[in-house]
Amino acid sequence: MTTPQDFFYKLSFFFNQYLPLKNPVLILALTLLIILFSPLLFKRFRIPGIIGLILAGVFIGPKSLHIIESTNSFELFSKTGLLYIMFLAGLEIDMQEFKQNRSKSVVFGALTFLIPITIGYVVCIYVFHFSTWSALLLASMFSTHTLLSYPIVSNMGIVKNRAVQVTFGGTIITDSAVLILLGIITNVVTGEINGAFWFRVAVSLGLLLFSTLYLLPKISRWFFRNIEAQASSHYIFVLAVVFISGFISELAGVEPIIGAFLAGLGLNKIIPHTSILMNRIIFIGNTLFIPFFLISAGMLVDIKLFFSGTTALIFAGILAVVGLSTKYLAAWFTSLIYKYNNYERNIIFGLSVSHAAATLAVIKVGFDIKLFDQNVINGTIILILVSCLVSSFVTERAARKIAILEKEVVRRNPDRLERILIPVSNPDNIQRLIDLALLVKDQKSLEPIYPLSIVEDDADADEKLNIVRKVIEGVAEQIASGDKKVEVLKKVDLSIVDGIVRTAKAYNISDILISYKANQSGSNLIFGSVAANLLAKSKQAIIISKILQPLNTFQRIIVVITPNAELENGFARSVIKINALLKQLGTTATIYGAGNTLSVFSKLIGDKKQSYYAYKVPPSFESIEQVNGPIEDDLYVFLTARKQTLSFDYVVDEMPRKLGKNFEFTSFIVFYPDISKAMQDGRIDDISSPNIGNKYVQVKQFTGKITGIFKKEEEEEI
Repeated sequence: MTTPQDFFYKLSFFFNQYLPLKNPVLILALTLLIILFSPLLFKRFRIPGIIGLILAGVFIGPKSLHIIESTNSFELFSKTGLLYIMFLAGLEIDMQEFKQNRSKSVVFGALTFLIPITIGYVVCIYVFHFSTWSALLLASMFSTHTLLSYPIVSNMGIVKNRAVQVTFGGTIITDSAVLILLGIITNVVTGEINGAFWFRVAVSLGLLLFSTLYLLPKISRWFFRNIEAQASSHYIFVLAVVFISGFISELAGVEPIIGAFLAGLGLNKIIPHTSILMNRIIFIGNTLFIPFFLISAGMLVDIKLFFSGTTALIFAGILAVVGLSTKYLAAWFTSLIYKYNNYERNIIFGLSVSHAAATLAVIKVGFDIKLFDQNVINGTIILILVSCLVSSFVTERAARKIAILEKEVVRRNPDRLERILIPVSNPDNIQRLIDLALLVKDQKSLEPIYPLSIVEDDADADEKLNIVRKVIEGVAEQIASGDKKVEVLKKVDLSIVDGIVRTAKAYNISDILISYKANQSGSNLIFGSVAANLLAKSKQAIIISKILQPLNTFQRIIVVITPNAELENGFARSVIKINALLKQLGTTATIYGAGNTLSVFSKLIGDKKQSYYAYKVPPSFESIEQVNGPIEDDLYVFLTARKQTLSFDYVVDEMPRKLGKNFEFTSFIVFYPDISKAMQDGRIDDISSPNIGNKYVQVKQFTGKITGIFKKEEEEEI
């Protein structure tokens, strides 16, 4: 009969004999199983999956059951996960919202740095009786925070919430301040601070900002334009950028996480948020690299500390109370100043309360230069565990409430289902058409994109249809692998236009996206007869695209809005799509239009101060000089209208045709708003005297052009 003593002896022998695991294949297999099952297990108890990964790391780590040793390969994945968290935080920041909340981010960054470091310093001096430099360094640890709960807000779809954006901006401010302070204290203690030190810090940080925020976007645009066909190379390039930026950050004397965050900001304008590349970056990070970091953070915890006496527990308890309370005060003051609701206050607190990356950097350096003892290390590790658990719980609850409220707002404003149809008879540009559709599509819409392979009914119709369908399905498969919905349609019809119109009615399509073709052909989708007939026969919004290079490589966007466009019923939907395009491309944009039109445009996109873009009212649309002299990296966006509608303007309607004829290598997109029956019935009654005057000018311009043609013919005959 086996006694309990024998059982524990055999168990101890097994652990000593076979553990820790040394086979890298077995270590990787076990880690992947933990990543797979721990979130599923803890989810059954309504506990965030992040906590499951951290606790799994606690039990398998070298200071607990010692199942896994912290090997070099494991540390590499862990370090990648840490940099990935900061990189994604910079990459997913909504730059328009950040500009709007820039001052708020500075205020929150100052509060979340000053409040913890001030209270922490007082506690360290009068409670722990530390020396000045030890107290200041330990107090600075309370000011740091790692966006450990970022995957939660990302999965909930509230990354663009104003409170989340303010927290992102405040993170870089407080962490940068702490890490710079760390470098100063280190040099003071080691006696190496002098004028040369300050010069080195200023120059190195300046070079870091210059390389990540100025050089990186230019290099990335060149890379994406010239390596367009190799999609896998794009992700490898991004991953290399993260590590190189982290290394440059180390050379500058700050932690690699700062470089990773700045790299995210540098690529923010280059990688559209709804692109396939963006989806791959998020998917691989949340699936592999970030879970490795969470497990490694848990592996730092030593459970035996709880049983080694009361001193370590009291010290850790005080650190935990100070760390949690000071971060809550910073969030509370921020929400009080800017009148945020309770859920937004809690999301700020939840995101900013977790201590991990920069905290470990501060404590490790302090221990190495003998400012801290083992009690500080032990207490900090417990603080990391407690703060990460609190961060996960608070963020999950607050994020869910905010997500529910935002969805309720959407329900209160019901709109037509957004379904984008992409008819294609020539599959050359299908990839760029679908990329454009993903950019202008509402991110909250669950509707798929509908590529339509359509050919005219003749003897070779089946063969042509199969060729087009195979190409479309190949592109659609790549998009579907990126978690985007695509439903491929096919149709043979006597008329291309009639086939498109019938398909649009059958599937309740809201937008039709077609490609511009310079050479007119009956079987291709062209800007000539097919597009003109489609505009005449359909009521859906029409988007005509001539894109000659990857969308994320344009350096300047010029938007021209036809006069009185705000009077069209489909104006708001078109504006939202144009704004989504401008936001995700992130380049400099200039918008030309009438004063009233620009005012309505800016209000619809929430730009009340007109600070997002450069808004200009031209003396006349014929005087827009940029249209007469475009460059290759310009993208022109026209919001025009169908003929016989309120906002149709001959000059604006002719601009795309002039670009296509005179500037072969210039890209443009033309938006035609949808027309409803209500608008069609009322458009004549709505015409005011200014509109009639405008029509008179258009007729005069048209007759002038006709006269010019006859004069030219007469001159040629002479």
